[in-house]
Amino acid sequence: MLRRNKYAILLAALLCVILIQSFGERLLHPLLSDLAIMTTMLLVFLIVFEKRADRLVALMILIITATTLAAYYVLSDGYPQLLVRLINHSAKLLMIGFAALVILRNIFAQRVVRADDVLGAVCGYLLAAGAWAHLFLLIESCLPGSFSVSPGLSVGLDTWYGRVAILNNVSLASLTSIGSSGAVAVKPPATILVSLEALFGQFYIAVVVAQLVGARLSQDRL
Repeated sequence: MLRRNKYAILLAALLCVILIQSFGERLLHPLLSDLAIMTTMLLVFLIVFEKRADRLVALMILIITATTLAAYYVLSDGYPQLLVRLINHSAKLLMIGFAALVILRNIFAQRVVRADDVLGAVCGYLLAAGAWAHLFLLIESCLPGSFSVSPGLSVGLDTWYGRVAILNNVSLASLTSIGSSGAVAVKPPATILVSLEALFGQFYIAVVVAQLVGARLSQDRL
């Protein structure tokens, strides 16, 4: 039962993470929030990666993610915590970006379409949004001022969690081509990457829907 509804479980976890990261000040203690996010990363590992080679690569990235998260809370303020955060988010970028690509690959190999497979496509879409958000976070951290925030927003780019909340919103708005009025990219390479994400979002929907419909029609003929 759980195996047949694996993507429904993952989708619920991803939506919870999106809710957690939408607040500039975490509703839960930051450690609890990070543990919830790490648990979702573990679910991604267990659900998405089925091939041995994929699991090996994903496991190495997951270990780096968990190690840097632990190091951030264990190390004292005298240590380079910003560097640890950047490594952590780089690992998350690789992990969920890889997961989105694996889901896309699995969709193209799909011959029988079930409801959970459609939810898997939605999970891939949200994972792609998360990967772009981590990329934007790394850019803003290394090149401050790449994004501009409207004065009316209650959170800004001056705190880490505020930065995460805003750039997640920018990523989802760009991927869906809705556009974000609260924060915009103002400097390269962020400007071009936001446009590329919008292009990727349209490509994802068009290709995935066409593939799922084609697989469904082929299935009905059998």
